[in-house]
Amino acid sequence: MPKYLERRHHRARLLRDMLRDELLRGDGGIAALPSEDELIRRHQVGRNVVREALDLLVSERLIRRVRGQGTEPTAHVIVHHLNQLRAIGEPGHSTVEGNAIHYRKLSWELVPAPQVVADNLVVPGGTPVIRWERITASRDPLVLWTSYFRSDLGLREPGAETPGVDAGTWGFLEAAGIELGEAAVRTGAVPADPAVAELLATEPSAPLLVQHRLLTDATGRPIEFAVGYYRGDLIVISNTLRRNPGSGS
Repeated sequence: MPKYLERRHHRARLLRDMLRDELLRGDGGIAALPSEDELIRRHQVGRNVVREALDLLVSERLIRRVRGQGTEPTAHVIVHHLNQLRAIGEPGHSTVEGNAIHYRKLSWELVPAPQVVADNLVVPGGTPVIRWERITASRDPLVLWTSYFRSDLGLREPGAETPGVDAGTWGFLEAAGIELGEAAVRTGAVPADPAVAELLATEPSAPLLVQHRLLTDATGRPIEFAVGYYRGDLIVISNTLRRNPGSGS
């Protein structure tokens, strides 16, 4: 055994990774974990390693301890397969039905483009742009999006509450007659600040995925710059990646 694996927290870390995968199955949501005794037998580790691994999952808010019953999942985690421009809930791309998704408008207003937005949309700084803030939700808030759109797209303000996947960004733009091109997306991880935590109904410092997105239409013209925050305890992004032959060194 390598020297570092003699330390229990490393063995617990490796077990945690295996258990997290059991919890976050892409076949309909979160599953229950076996008992401590079964985990000890299955993974050939000590009880203290199992308990430390479970503590890590508790800290990630994937399970909770129930007196006299062990542990249970905390929520139904949505697995969203993001290999194309697809909304959460689109058939075949998420472990949640589209009719379980709705969008809550926070604001829709014309604002002067901050320089970062202007640079991304290739317009002069201060040019009026539409800022649309909204929550994507199922049983709980899932994602906070702040989008900046060019103001010459002919977009009409959506309602306060709009259900179904067609009310998402892609369906909304296509309903306005815009043919979508591609999105350049950067993804990172951040702790929730108090403002984002408030809107996503979670705690400050809770783990979030953050995405910065630049969307173009079919002609390659930038039409939207957006920032989105995903609750790390409620949604998992799944990708299928392929390596082109001969792309290695």
